[in-house]
Amino acid sequence: MIDPADLESRLRTRLLGRPLRYYASVPSTQYLARAEAEAGAAEGLAVVAGEQTAGRGRGGRSWWSPPAGGLYLSLLFRPNLSPERVSWLTMGVALGAAEGIEAACGLRVDLKWPNDLEWQGRKLAGILAEAAFQDGRMAYAVVGLGLNVNTDFGEQPLLRPIAVSLAEILGRPVDVADLLLAILERIEAHYLALRRGDSPTAAWAARLVTLGRPVAAHLPDGRQLSGLATRVLEDGALCIRLDNGTEEVVRAVDVSVRHGR
Repeated sequence: MIDPADLESRLRTRLLGRPLRYYASVPSTQYLARAEAEAGAAEGLAVVAGEQTAGRGRGGRSWWSPPAGGLYLSLLFRPNLSPERVSWLTMGVALGAAEGIEAACGLRVDLKWPNDLEWQGRKLAGILAEAAFQDGRMAYAVVGLGLNVNTDFGEQPLLRPIAVSLAEILGRPVDVADLLLAILERIEAHYLALRRGDSPTAAWAARLVTLGRPVAAHLPDGRQLSGLATRVLEDGALCIRLDNGTEEVVRAVDVSVRHGR
């Protein structure tokens, strides 16, 4: 459990987490943050929950959010960004989360294209960005982070091979409040740089374990592309050199690493 008053007293951010709303249990932090955004809330709002009963990830998939298991966080941003740069927010949150984990836990984790944090190929966290636009500019964006902190996957046979928590990696429980503080500080640093016009793409790409590896991209129409993930574009799109030698650019699709040829 998080003590909001104690947490706010220890915040060293100037924007994120001001204000901070904490709930023991909610259907979805994304839903609450979006409702506040529509009502005119200022950027910096952080919605944190101890449990989500209807948590979800990209593509409408459910996100298992058991009580006292993870960090379930949604942040409200109001940057002056064009639609093609929404991905910059996802990149900044991913980098901040990874750096916050390293600062709080001494553990370096990987980024997987397009929006996951991993450890040794198992999913540690997912990021979901949802934005609204007006007159060709971003009115607001809500970026959610679902991070497996003290989650026990021992009795989850379907999830255990593909997911992992910080506590399982470290062999000890992790203080969620300390971790949240570190993550908010690092996300804010990247966000303030983004507001100044600095692109996070190069730093994000440098941490992507997807690049340089054979992958399979699963397209919405059911087709599958196979090839080598070579680079990312400024907007975060992934370039894949297909097995026939041509290059394909994909956005917002599922990509898995291929083992063997």
